Amino acid sequence: MAPPTSRTVLFLQGPASPFMARVGAEVMAAGHRVLRINLSVGDERCWRLPGSTVIPYAGRPEAFAPFVAAVLDDHAVTDLALLGDCRPHQILAIAEAQRRGVRIHAIEHGYFRPDWLTVERDGMSSFSHVPRDPETIRRLAPGLPDPTFEPLAAASFLTYAVWDVATNLSSVVLNPFAYPHYRHHALHHPLVEYGATLLKFARARAERRHLERVLADLKARDQPTWLVPLQLATDFQIRVHSPFPHLYDAVRWIVRSFAQNAPADHLLLFKVHPLDNGLAGWRRRIAREARAAGVPARVHVVDGGDLDALIRAAEGVVTVNSTVGINAIREGRPLIVLGNAVYDVPGLAFEGPLAAFWREAEAPDPDLARDFLRVLAHTTQVRGGFTAERAMAIGAANVAARILEEGARLPPIAPQDRSNPVFRRRDEWLAERDKP
Repeated sequence: MAPPTSRTVLFLQGPASPFMARVGAEVMAAGHRVLRINLSVGDERCWRLPGSTVIPYAGRPEAFAPFVAAVLDDHAVTDLALLGDCRPHQILAIAEAQRRGVRIHAIEHGYFRPDWLTVERDGMSSFSHVPRDPETIRRLAPGLPDPTFEPLAAASFLTYAVWDVATNLSSVVLNPFAYPHYRHHALHHPLVEYGATLLKFARARAERRHLERVLADLKARDQPTWLVPLQLATDFQIRVHSPFPHLYDAVRWIVRSFAQNAPADHLLLFKVHPLDNGLAGWRRRIAREARAAGVPARVHVVDGGDLDALIRAAEGVVTVNSTVGINAIREGRPLIVLGNAVYDVPGLAFEGPLAAFWREAEAPDPDLARDFLRVLAHTTQVRGGFTAERAMAIGAANVAARILEEGARLPPIAPQDRSNPVFRRRDEWLAERDKP
């Protein structure tokens, strides 16, 4: 009979790399049992772990809930470990796990960058247990160390790209035979995304010249400039953790609010996400919004540039819920959050309406910022990465240790309804959107 402290950890999906299998290997090395549900050929490619129990699921999405419920029951699963918490299969698995008291570990890229990973109980952002109350943060912080932001290993875009392409293309070619009902979670087909990325690479030289021109112009004009770090439109931070049907809606609101409320000599700079594939056409779309709002000469878009330098030079930062908000807090720059984010805390982010932010923005409370970073690092973050060899080795050990850790590092917050999260700025946005 297994000892009473033994655990059975069920893994469901992971990044396009062998990272999650390495976490599983660490769990097994600690004497615990590991299961894995594969949903696609890409999942199979990333999970090569002898000794683990692999359970393929090739059925229809609507039949997955009873399937995963049976797996949880038949194998006496104690822990569910998954990448993120918002893909369709993950939502169903989490619901079944919660009904059974199974511990849920949502794993993702870190709230801190580079080389940090997030490991949260139950979920992230809207579903996180990170306190939003300043006094609770201050009470939890004493004795905790300051997080380090030194990189563990040189990030390799080539390694990331090779794994991503190999994983997705194997699914595109072979899923129709092995997993015919699986549907990719992104907004666009992988081949469409790869085609757009190749076109973006072909335009890279022209984009660099545009970046240089815009930054030189901003430096010469020396006018107060607000920064908007764009996120990926396909990101669940937008699709689930914000009130916006699409990131376009947030961009339109930001441009119009800036035009109507910011001082006339201020400028607005949008920075495209480094992994944006170009399908959104941000420069064209934002230029159209700026013309419609009557501020075409005051709104700019760049793809590239030193993010931290742009933050330090900015009058303030406007974000839906990007991890760039953490950078703004670290740099002591004024910040407003339009979606749900763990750092949307009074004293760190602006509490008033977006219309007032342009004239009333204040820097974060430095003492609260230090306490918040310490608490966030201690309770939800571990060092590691998904692709670089050294970062994967460190990260797999740290994630496994956090999964197997007894107790909880944060007191639970009453869970949000996953089918209808609460967004405190939804009404504000709708009122502004519906103005004539």
